[in-house]
Amino acid sequence: MRKLRILLIRLLLADLLATLLFFGLTRFVDQTSQISDGAGVVFYSGSPREASARIDKGIALLEAGKVDRLVMVGGHRPQEGIVGSQEMALSAIRKSGYGARISADVTSRDTISGLQNLADQPGLTGARQLVFVSNCMHLMRAKTIYHSVAHGGPIARSACAKSSLNPVDIWKRTHYEAAAWLLYILPQSWRDQILDRLRGKDINP
Repeated sequence: MRKLRILLIRLLLADLLATLLFFGLTRFVDQTSQISDGAGVVFYSGSPREASARIDKGIALLEAGKVDRLVMVGGHRPQEGIVGSQEMALSAIRKSGYGARISADVTSRDTISGLQNLADQPGLTGARQLVFVSNCMHLMRAKTIYHSVAHGGPIARSACAKSSLNPVDIWKRTHYEAAAWLLYILPQSWRDQILDRLRGKDINP
């Protein structure tokens, strides 16, 4: 029993150390100061607080002239009757008044499909630089995925939205990202089956 307790303590300490290291690495992801003449891509979040922070960051980029438009992606949940990207776009329009410069991809349900659909978004036509807006942890994964699916698309920059510094929230987010990375490296057929169960069947072919 004593050996088991020692093992559990060591596993817990290793988990906390890995969380701190990952959190520390993601602090270097933000490229807001390097952004100019871009088109913003704002990722959906099911958390009202996270979604609001991402919307606010996107609007701030618009107002600063760093991006000239915003496209919201992700959040298509047919089994729940939710089109998250559209809800975020409407919220951003109400907050900012930039109705003509904010649009939504209403078919993507996750980060991967959101990135795969970018080339087909009218709101991104002619963009020379894409600016991904989300929390720092998510942006590390999003940019990695983008580089694997972009096939010569515009350069991508990262703009980190404000996120909670509560240790519990950081721990939860780190482990969410770990699960998302694992999902990403699975064979596509397995990944699709899991997402179909979690978020509803994808309407894209």
